[in-house]
Amino acid sequence: MRVRKKPLVILTIFSVAVWIFTQNNIFLLMVFFVVTRWLDLFLTLKTIPKIKIERQITKTRLFVDEKAEMIYEISYSGPLRLSMKLNPSLSPVRFFKKDTEEISLTPSSSKKLVFVFSFGTRGKKILKGFSITIEDTFATFSVEKEFNVEDEVIVFPEYVPIEFYKEALKELLPGRKSPQRLLEDNTMLKGLRDYNGEPMNKIHWKASARYGKLLVKEHDHTALGRVKILLDLNLPKDVQLGEVWKELRRYYEEEVVRFVASMVKDLKERHTPVELTVIGEEIWKNRDRDWVVDFELLATVRGTDNPRSDTKSVLETVAFDPSDTVLLFCVHLTEQELPLLLRIRSQVSKLIVFVIPYGLRDPNTKPFRSYLLMRKDLLDLLEKVKLLEANHVIVRGVQENMTVQEVIESVP
Repeated sequence: MRVRKKPLVILTIFSVAVWIFTQNNIFLLMVFFVVTRWLDLFLTLKTIPKIKIERQITKTRLFVDEKAEMIYEISYSGPLRLSMKLNPSLSPVRFFKKDTEEISLTPSSSKKLVFVFSFGTRGKKILKGFSITIEDTFATFSVEKEFNVEDEVIVFPEYVPIEFYKEALKELLPGRKSPQRLLEDNTMLKGLRDYNGEPMNKIHWKASARYGKLLVKEHDHTALGRVKILLDLNLPKDVQLGEVWKELRRYYEEEVVRFVASMVKDLKERHTPVELTVIGEEIWKNRDRDWVVDFELLATVRGTDNPRSDTKSVLETVAFDPSDTVLLFCVHLTEQELPLLLRIRSQVSKLIVFVIPYGLRDPNTKPFRSYLLMRKDLLDLLEKVKLLEANHVIVRGVQENMTVQEVIESVP
């Protein structure tokens, strides 16, 4: 509890000193006024412990810019009437409409206050305590009390609605329509054809009676892809990119997290098995079926300009399956990584690499002319790997004026 009483002390010294020297009744009245202020301060200090405040956060999982509420339940059992100001958070938070509120408490009363807030960046946010301030009507003193509580809020990264249909569909499980005749889905009727010795339960009896010949139901074949996403948030360890790339990497980090979050949500909502590996300050992995768990991970991951571990060595430890589609996201790529890409492709069905040096365009904005050029070593690599696309090794250099969906559509 902090008590600011300097003006009251100065006024006390001044009024008492002047009254002693002058013996004037006017200054005696001033002395009595000072005494009432000291009495008011004493009663205020005795009354503050009778103020009980509880804070409730309506949402502890938010998206960037999503609004939530702080609800304050105030109960007061003191005998005096108090006016105070509530500061709802000692942490930097973006409030809407109001960031403080002045309230008046009557004896044995209660109040409920609601503050609307949001965060503009992803991450784990700690909402620290709050405070109340009681000021004297004549501004001679003020008392501030802090309430030490902490609430944790996870702010999910932004995502954009996308459709990703680029994974290899080779898993023998119900899922999406597949050109490969792996598994027939009885819920997806394709049409009718003449009977040719199929089981009796496949005959469409009503259509056969109508057309006077045996017809059987023909269904679409479905399959399910398996996707491994490898997200590299670091600058390459063995490539000298200069100081400007450190700023680009931080911008890339936010853009690529949004890209991956959008893709993970789309895939998992279609029940596609996805394994996410993030390479940054640490190595994070997640195989949970719920995309919310991935978003919790993506909310807190951070990359570094000076990685302790080599990304190539991390990729070599990942276990791949022949039915996997591997998606690799990075800020830069050179020919030195080409043997590693070919080695990964030899173990999986399809490999797609997205190189994102300058970020992405928001889908709500119009296309613009970009004057940023990719490094020559990256351009040389992009030319060479074009020959490998027929073998499902696809590398895409992403321009800053492309949206997430446009990048996906560029992949065969």
